[in-house]
Amino acid sequence: MGRMIRIELYRAFHGKELKTAMLLGGLLGLAHFVLEVIPSVSHIFDGYHPDIASSVVGNVTESWMGGMINPEINIYQMVVFLLITIPYAASFYTDRKAGILKNIVVRGEKREYLAAKSVAVFMTAGVSAVFPLLLNLMLTMTMFPVINYDWYQLPNYKALFMNLAVKNVIAYCIVYMALIFVFAGLIAGLALSLSLYANNRFVVLSLPFLICIVSGRLVAYSGNPVIRGLAIQKVFYVPQSSPTTLVSLCILFVVLVLCGYVHFMVRGVKMDVL
Repeated sequence: MGRMIRIELYRAFHGKELKTAMLLGGLLGLAHFVLEVIPSVSHIFDGYHPDIASSVVGNVTESWMGGMINPEINIYQMVVFLLITIPYAASFYTDRKAGILKNIVVRGEKREYLAAKSVAVFMTAGVSAVFPLLLNLMLTMTMFPVINYDWYQLPNYKALFMNLAVKNVIAYCIVYMALIFVFAGLIAGLALSLSLYANNRFVVLSLPFLICIVSGRLVAYSGNPVIRGLAIQKVFYVPQSSPTTLVSLCILFVVLVLCGYVHFMVRGVKMDVL
């Protein structure tokens, strides 16, 4: 098992697809830094008034891509579903078409291969989703001071991890990126499941994007906050102006695990590739 995981991770992290996804995501994070952060440095004290307790100088919390609503985070919320699948999510399909899977079945290592493939897909999806946010945060920290949220700056009082945001904004950013990492990996599992049936690589890469966008739109206007929180885009919208809920996250987690990696493992083991 360990040898197979190392092989799959090597293939995943040395492939041009992951580099392409990180480049595209990095350009988005860099674009926000150039277009939004650098021009605002000269206005760092514009919002600060000594006599107003709620006023603060320009800071990382407000200025980075995940801090407040901005065009780049809106774009990220949409394209992240493609960044997730580009690196390695279609690799099972390409392995099957290339005959690699037949050789693995003959050696009796199919179950180990499927598990290793799941680990590699999960990891690369998480990395490609988090990279643009992490890059932008680090660049912004070179220009602005780190100041914790105060209750006047919170985008929504029901947002996830807001108590942590008030105490330590960097810890909040790390925790939220970890959440994005996990759900990015789970969404990539949908592509693995689809690759069991698809006859086209483009379908494997694009269908999770369509599923996430369409399903998100279907529940976005529900009057029930739990149902509304099932819009998967909310997980990746860091400013949390319209946040999801913990119950919604738990439901999404279970559904994605079952429809993704569990289905892939169960159906994949039974699949005849000879």
